[in-house]
Amino acid sequence: MSARILLICVLLIILVGENQSVPSVAAIAQPKQLTAFGMNTYFSGLERLPQNRNDDVAALINATRSLGAEWVREEISWANLEPNKGFFTWDLMDASLTQTANAGLGIIGMLLTTPAWARVGDCSSRITRNGGSLNYWCPPANPQDFTDFVRAVVERYDGDGYNDAPGSPRVAAWQIWNEPNNWATWPGEAHEYGALLVAGYTAAKAADPTALIATGGVYVFDGGTRTGGNRDGLEFLGAAFTAVPPAQTSFDVLAIHPYMPDTAPDRAGLYGLVTLWGRISNVRSWLNEKRGSHVPLWISELGWSTCTFASAVCRSEQEQADFLVRSYGIALALGVQHINWFQLEDKFDSSTADVWGNAAILRNRNQGYARKPAANAYANLTAQLGGATFIGFGLLHSYTHQSNGLTPAARYHLRFQTATGALIDLLWTTGGAATLSVPLMAGYTAQLLSRDGGVLPLTISAGQAQIPLSGTPVYLRQDTPPQLVVTPAAVTIPMLTTDPATTYTLSVQNSGSGSISWIAGGSASWLTLITTSGSGHRSILQYRIDPNGLATGDYTTTITVNAGSVGVQSIPVTLRVVNTIYRVYTPLVAR
Repeated sequence: MSARILLICVLLIILVGENQSVPSVAAIAQPKQLTAFGMNTYFSGLERLPQNRNDDVAALINATRSLGAEWVREEISWANLEPNKGFFTWDLMDASLTQTANAGLGIIGMLLTTPAWARVGDCSSRITRNGGSLNYWCPPANPQDFTDFVRAVVERYDGDGYNDAPGSPRVAAWQIWNEPNNWATWPGEAHEYGALLVAGYTAAKAADPTALIATGGVYVFDGGTRTGGNRDGLEFLGAAFTAVPPAQTSFDVLAIHPYMPDTAPDRAGLYGLVTLWGRISNVRSWLNEKRGSHVPLWISELGWSTCTFASAVCRSEQEQADFLVRSYGIALALGVQHINWFQLEDKFDSSTADVWGNAAILRNRNQGYARKPAANAYANLTAQLGGATFIGFGLLHSYTHQSNGLTPAARYHLRFQTATGALIDLLWTTGGAATLSVPLMAGYTAQLLSRDGGVLPLTISAGQAQIPLSGTPVYLRQDTPPQLVVTPAAVTIPMLTTDPATTYTLSVQNSGSGSISWIAGGSASWLTLITTSGSGHRSILQYRIDPNGLATGDYTTTITVNAGSVGVQSIPVTLRVVNTIYRVYTPLVAR
């Protein structure tokens, strides 16, 4: 993306002015693990503040959650936060990140921009050398200043309760700068970025050893030529590693920006290396050579624009939605760990002629942040493939990657399995539209879904589903029939009359695929249900038993779990009140 995405206000008084309040709502826990679906959101941008646009950040956060994105990518601007050495203006960043964290969103923070006091002395000449830039993108003169900043900001947002921002929002992953191989966002050399990467990684790990540290996302052009100061991302990073050897091990994740704004990610006729498949494969091979296959690959920005001026980079809204799903499918099939779409909504409210602003999948603020088709496509993508695992290619898949040849028209048939056991086939073609047969799994029910989640007519003949293929992806979803299973199926609990009330659990599960909803009933003078309803593929029912006041003997009641048409199960619970319980201990064996 271009440098225009970050606005640094000249009057830093904004940063210490009105403190935005954070809504006092019950916080939702942030995710404990990184997942595939993220979004470039820029909730913390100064452009969204009351002094500027006065965006409804709460509405944007809710929109992000409704789309199924679990992680957001935010700019943590050094130039804004430390206008003078050692003097930090945290209030607005604290408020924004706390609001985001309280909504249950994971946060990836980009550590970028340089305050005026820390920039290289020749910043002015640098920013005009290769077509211009903005001065806050200049490198710091002294990497130690960046080290001090990173240590302070990571400690403040590590969520450990020590020296934290109010509410202890957690930023679990960090990127060291953004697009350093682009002269507009890094008017510097590869060796300078290598030094910055080492400084940032060392400082971040010292403050939070559990944090993930990623490189700044680099453009991947597939060539080593230098034009206007820009360099291919892999060539740039390779030069940084050569000049500063510790930089090669100073990241946990490699992040790329494989933008293809003027074409489809998989267009027939493209040279194989420059397709999205080719770019990801090429980077993966390079990363395996430099660091090994254990280092994850992220796409921290990727998108297509619905701008309206006469240009090859402007796509229709339908193309944007199609390319979104197709690019995610390809990336997931190739093992990309995390993908951030660029972007949620344009904080500049740009006109329809602007390229980067119109990569957004929500419309401008004055249009009520209404969804474009790509937003509906994203929401259905996360609903179908969120938490799913790629398990291979289906029978209709005909694409074979060849880096050094032209890409033929082909069919794409990607198969995923959800955590609940459903099979999801994602299918499209870059050739002519056709209807082809896919064999169905015995014992499964099948449903055909549109790109945006609508249920499509499905013809099934002799165990074969007829699938209409075009450039607009469809999903073939196969589920096993739901069935309620509660374990254990019967319970006997011995207790002394003097034992305190104790909580026990039952596991309520759908042995088929998908989620179920249930209600529970049952009680006795000595048994109380703590959980009376639940939903999900697997959930927990808690109950409490209190033997106080009971004579020795057996007491029996029943807990009934009712999941409607899925099934009803009754679990007999016996309380055995005794005078003595013999404990059995495992022998201690010493060597």
